[in-house]
Amino acid sequence: MPEIQKIVEQASEEAGKILLSYYGKLYKISKKENAGIVTEADKAAEEKIISLIKKHFPDHSILAEESGLNEKHSSYKWLIDPLDGTTNFSRQIPFFCVSIGVEKDQELVAAAILDPIHKELFTAQKGKGAFCNGKKISVSKVSQWDDALFITGFAYQKGMVVKQELARLEPFLQKSHGIRRTGSAAWDLCQVACGHFDGFWEKHLKPWDVAAGMLIIQEAGGKITRYDGNAATVYDHEIVASNGLIHDQMINALCG
Repeated sequence: MPEIQKIVEQASEEAGKILLSYYGKLYKISKKENAGIVTEADKAAEEKIISLIKKHFPDHSILAEESGLNEKHSSYKWLIDPLDGTTNFSRQIPFFCVSIGVEKDQELVAAAILDPIHKELFTAQKGKGAFCNGKKISVSKVSQWDDALFITGFAYQKGMVVKQELARLEPFLQKSHGIRRTGSAAWDLCQVACGHFDGFWEKHLKPWDVAAGMLIIQEAGGKITRYDGNAATVYDHEIVASNGLIHDQMINALCG
């Protein structure tokens, strides 16, 4: 595991350098079928990450946002988002990151999320705690709903999806201290792990959006479930993350 964690962190840092080299200098932005966007920065960063994985762990499987699944006969799978928050990046809004998680037998065991603008590297290994730039981090101790500060995100889909999301927002707007939205799920999860926010929820997410952040929150002492309160995996396309103390209240608000 130490060797895997070393490459997880190295790959995120190398990808972060690539993102910064493109920041404010994009020449081509393409739309995806799901209404998201992709840039040459996403692709270049992902290629760098994958090249490092293949060099050190050629037999490992890889699931990456831009290039899809490269399945191998291995118990290890790398889940890669080379640029989480592409819209922010394209508009020079300084909230985006590189996110890399590793599963062994479908259990998250290593993670790194790099915020290259703010020079923050969030890391975690299964059973060894969560860290930001080498300093241990932990979730907040807020237990009262009216003191809680939340962060969330919204899907690109429109129509009924929007109506459902607005309905879920209301109890949080009415009763909590407040809500923020940045546009990067991986970054948001790190902020919950640090205790800056007390809870996060979002639907229509992909495995690479949440893999690293889920492990980081769990190792920081937080709680992760689906909207129904049952245990979550990276493949559920939804997540509720919290400090644990307000988790039941979040579930009740989302499903009430």
